[in-house]
Amino acid sequence: MSNGVNFRVCAHCHSRDGELRMCSRCKNAWYCNKDHQMQHWQQHKQGSGGGRHGGGRYRRRSPPEPDLSTPIDSSISSLEASLPSSQSHRSSKTSALFDVRDGADSQTLEEGGFNEEWFAGILESIVRDLNQYGVCVIDDFLGAERADHILNEVKALESHGALEAGQVVSRQVQDQARGMIRGDQIAWVTGGEPHCSCIGQLVTVVDSLVAKANKHQDAGMLANYNITWRTRAMVACYPGRDTHYVKHVDNPNGDGRCITAIYYLNRDWSEDDGGVLRIYPEGKDQVASIEPLFDRMLFFWSDRRNPHEVLPAKITRYAITVWYLDQKERNEYLARLAHHQMTTTQPTHA
Repeated sequence: MSNGVNFRVCAHCHSRDGELRMCSRCKNAWYCNKDHQMQHWQQHKQGSGGGRHGGGRYRRRSPPEPDLSTPIDSSISSLEASLPSSQSHRSSKTSALFDVRDGADSQTLEEGGFNEEWFAGILESIVRDLNQYGVCVIDDFLGAERADHILNEVKALESHGALEAGQVVSRQVQDQARGMIRGDQIAWVTGGEPHCSCIGQLVTVVDSLVAKANKHQDAGMLANYNITWRTRAMVACYPGRDTHYVKHVDNPNGDGRCITAIYYLNRDWSEDDGGVLRIYPEGKDQVASIEPLFDRMLFFWSDRRNPHEVLPAKITRYAITVWYLDQKERNEYLARLAHHQMTTTQPTHA
């Protein structure tokens, strides 16, 4: 994995220095010292379970946690909705999901300037790191020139007012509370919209990598999935001012998402700029802090194996996220939704 991935940070001051000690209650948080743990306690106890005995040992059952993940079932992208009808490049597809198998073949990738050696090296990293760590970080993914073109397209979307406040799945979360949960502005794009061709090229490359990794001879855990679908690309901007996204799981309820792929576009990022993605791998005593560096690509499992959060961003932070879905789990999820809708809409009889 990349040297830019740092483990074991103090939950209070975010320092990586010195000998950090694990919280004995939740086994997920680390602290420089007892003082920092005490200062962070009011905030931390909400996530760790608090109390004398810690989480999981209450006599009374806690209510289910609200789903704070990003909804992916929009029938039309926010970008298309924001454009006048004369400018909108609407696809004949109304689904929010696209077939990964429509991605580029090796010849098309080579014509785009991506050689087989480059592709094979990244493919090996994805397969190895997802199986070993559940997380894969690739620096200098497309090269500075291509990354600049993508960043310019993202900034153009922002300047034209195409971004809107990010939402969460849970209806338990009131509108006024959403800004406290996630502070990003987003747009869903296909890459086929006007002036989004470079974003489209990024997604095509990632499609090809994920599809090949899924069928790789050493796929390991990747072979447990039949990755057929992906979402639109979610362009996200955290506009500074300590905007963040609280700890959550992308796919807590089996909606089909199995791999989260994030591309970062933050030039000259420094530690003081904030906006670090912190991942808490399930069952491990380490925390991964992913710096949102320019031209960095990140892959990780989307389910409960990887709870994560975006720490407060001090300056504008850009990223593009695509989720890849397992066909079987997605079909089962849609069947559950259909059954729930049918049972809740049936008329009652006297």
